[in-house]
Amino acid sequence: MKNSDIKIISSDSDKIEINRNELAARLGVDRNFTHSTIDECKAKLLKEIQYKCAYIRTPVDLSENNVCDFGFMKIPSKNLYKNLNGCNEAFVMAVTTGIKVDRLLARLNITSQAEHFITDALSSAAVESFCDYVSDIMKSGLVCAARFSPGYGDVDIHFQKPLLDRLNAAEILGIMLNSSYLMTPVKSITAIMGIKNEKDN
Repeated sequence: MKNSDIKIISSDSDKIEINRNELAARLGVDRNFTHSTIDECKAKLLKEIQYKCAYIRTPVDLSENNVCDFGFMKIPSKNLYKNLNGCNEAFVMAVTTGIKVDRLLARLNITSQAEHFITDALSSAAVESFCDYVSDIMKSGLVCAARFSPGYGDVDIHFQKPLLDRLNAAEILGIMLNSSYLMTPVKSITAIMGIKNEKDN
């Protein structure tokens, strides 16, 4: 399978603003809540994060009712079919914060449950923020549907495999799947984002 159409986006950790609302929701606090431990955990996390994304732009065929055909995989799904209504193309993407974050979380799980909880929330918010960042780059000049991930709604999580295989994610991003189709590094996201049309000038 050719990989020449796979595009890559990476970013330094300090270039991505971690969404405060996302972090607050994961910590169960007000968005304006501050604490020195959160700042310390964030500083440690940013030293370990290695943001990276791989994506393709691919045709999507919706001619068969409730089946989304991307050429390299067919997904039977009412939810995704509805999400992609009006789309002839889609972005297929995978993003990750890298394996060093997993190692940091493993260490903190032994040394400090409080820091582990905070850092886990920070890293989850970070990968979502990076996903927003790369999505904004992809959809520049385009009208796009909302992102949709395997495991959400009626899209079975096993579609992680053909999606990651198509993106050569093991080699490019270091993302591996276990027998339950869960990803390592754990702070990784796969998603499909339908392209409706070009924005009017």
